Amino acid sequence: LDLKSGLEAVVSTQSTGLDLKSGLEAVVSTQSTGKLTYWSVRGLGEAIRHLLRYQGEPWEEHTLAVSMEGFSEWTSMKDADDLPFGNLPFIEDEGKKISQSVTVLRYLARKYGLFPSDPADILHCEIVEQELYDLRNKMSSVCYNPYSGFGPFPGSEIGKFDHEFLKGRFAKRVAERIPKFDKILTKQFVLGDKPCYVDFLMYEILDQLRTFLPSTFEGCENVAAYMGRFMELPGLKEWFSSDDYKKGNYINAPMAEWHGKN
Repeated sequence: LDLKSGLEAVVSTQSTGLDLKSGLEAVVSTQSTGKLTYWSVRGLGEAIRHLLRYQGEPWEEHTLAVSMEGFSEWTSMKDADDLPFGNLPFIEDEGKKISQSVTVLRYLARKYGLFPSDPADILHCEIVEQELYDLRNKMSSVCYNPYSGFGPFPGSEIGKFDHEFLKGRFAKRVAERIPKFDKILTKQFVLGDKPCYVDFLMYEILDQLRTFLPSTFEGCENVAAYMGRFMELPGLKEWFSSDDYKKGNYINAPMAEWHGKN
């Protein structure tokens, strides 16, 4: 059934005397459950998960283990014609696959009314979004040794990776940027009293950075208060109180120099 047919089924119950519940179930059955596919780490997927938890819509998660089996599964799906670049994470919704984590966030935000309409607000969100991704990408370059091999990917015999040196240099960058976030987080959320799509990204990347470099957040009271408010949002408060959250998860993959799991 399509949505129109399902609604017509509800109307027909009023004239034929059929059970109203049956008509409503027909509508529900027309609404496909979206699916998120990503590795079994927080990485670039957790902000999407946060948005879905907050929205409260039914959704399915297909989690790939960071293992040879998981890589084999990813390899089998990444060259599909309807997934042009084979990236993770991706979602399946309304008969299509959408990849690239920011694109997924924007898509879901538009679907659920979490994307701003004012051009100035959109511009502000995009600036914040890209600043956050700059920091996340730099953190990845500090935490993952590009010379090491894993699974089907061979390592380098001459490359040298100095995690502690890179971490120290990155810490200076983060210590300079976090106070700038502190200055802009003067409202309940990025744009006002209600969260928009970039808030889900903001919380997740700031939390990853705070876990990696906690001293860089000292004295940034607006950031701390913002992150506390985020954790109290409907759907997310329940998540942050759950046993699944408390047992922890990898921020980066287990083979990273710093993976972030307690």
